Amino acid sequence: MNPKKNGVKVIFFDAGGVLFDTPIKGDDRVRSLLIEKGYGRSQIDAALRKVKSIKLPFITNWNEEERYYRRYYGVIAEGIGQKDVTDELFTSTHYAGHCELFPEVQDVLMNVSKEYRLAVISNAMPSMDSIFDRLGIRNYFDTIILSAFVGEEKPSEAIYQIALNETQTLGEDCLFIDDKNENVEGARRVGIKGLHLDRNKQNLAELLRANHLLTNEF
Repeated sequence: MNPKKNGVKVIFFDAGGVLFDTPIKGDDRVRSLLIEKGYGRSQIDAALRKVKSIKLPFITNWNEEERYYRRYYGVIAEGIGQKDVTDELFTSTHYAGHCELFPEVQDVLMNVSKEYRLAVISNAMPSMDSIFDRLGIRNYFDTIILSAFVGEEKPSEAIYQIALNETQTLGEDCLFIDDKNENVEGARRVGIKGLHLDRNKQNLAELLRANHLLTNEF
């Protein structure tokens, strides 16, 4: 994909899985904390299986997110017979506090932001908003569209249209990168060019270079 031929002006990025992720996944964070406290693995695993029955609602603000996760971690705490570890599970194992940038992302953003306007479209809870500050990357983006705040989720066409409205651009001038094919297809349905990032095959820098959107080596 040659930006000069295709007229790319704005690059939209997914967040989790594209820009950052948690090296240790949620269940493993919980296991690690509780094993350190002396609880048995079988007891912990039984509690984790039980908590999977809690349906995740569409969360639109931090209070709703906190209520959901305090209930979630409360079920785990009850499962090990120790209700008073709920708060520690919430504060110590919650997703937002454990995200790390993929190694190439800081340099990628620094370089592509010189040539393109950048933005984010992510299916995310409110707490993800704080991650951009903690990781020091918020200033690279014109806007950050989180599903929790706009009431729409990928791959619904509505969230991509909101992103186009926010950036005041046409789909033909934009590119979207996501680690899920269905979300890339959703963007294409509103006329946005799309690239699928499969991190088992290449990182973000390699994907951009392969499509002539990044030329600097670092």
